[in-house]
Amino acid sequence: MTNANPNSTWTGMVAVEDTALAVTDTRGPGQPVVYLNGSYATQKNWQRVTAELGNEYRHITYDERARGRSKQSADYSFEACIRDIDAVLEATGAERPLLVGWSYGAALALHWATRNPERVAGVVMVDGGYPWDYLATVEGGRETGREDIRKMFRRFGWIAAGPAAGYGRSDERRSARRGQH
Repeated sequence: MTNANPNSTWTGMVAVEDTALAVTDTRGPGQPVVYLNGSYATQKNWQRVTAELGNEYRHITYDERARGRSKQSADYSFEACIRDIDAVLEATGAERPLLVGWSYGAALALHWATRNPERVAGVVMVDGGYPWDYLATVEGGRETGREDIRKMFRRFGWIAAGPAAGYGRSDERRSARRGQH
C-alpha cells in the first residue's frame, strides 16, 4: 500500500489469501485504532464514531470478507477473520493498535489480543467479546465459571433490568410496593 501523501486518508483493497478486503486508513497522527465490525456490518457503521473521535487518532476500518466492498472467499471461519486482522495491520503498517470490536468484532478483538499481547495497545469490546471457550479457562472449570457468572448476574442484575425492575429491590419489596403478597 503506497500513497504519495502519508497524512491523507487511504482507501483501497488489501489482498489476503483468496480474497481482498476494502480498507480505509485515515493516517491520523495519533494512536492507531482498528475497528472490527459486528456480523453483517461494514466499515460504514463506524463513520459516526470516527467522526466524533476526530482527527487525533489514526482510524483504520475494513469490511470483513464478503461484506461491503470486500470480495468473497472460500473461507469465512473465525480463524480466517483473525488472519485478516494481521493482513490489515501489515498492509497499513499500524503498530500496537487499540482494537475496538463490536459484537462479533469484539470476540475477534479479544482473541487476537490474547494471542498477540505484545502487539496490541488495548481492546475495547462493545456488545460482546467473551471468547467461546471462556468457561474452560476459569479456575475450577466450566461449572465454577457458570456459578461465577450467575453470582455476577444476581449481584448486578438490577443495573441491567432498569427502572421497570425497581432498581434492585428484592422481589418481596417489589411485591409489597405493588400490593401483592
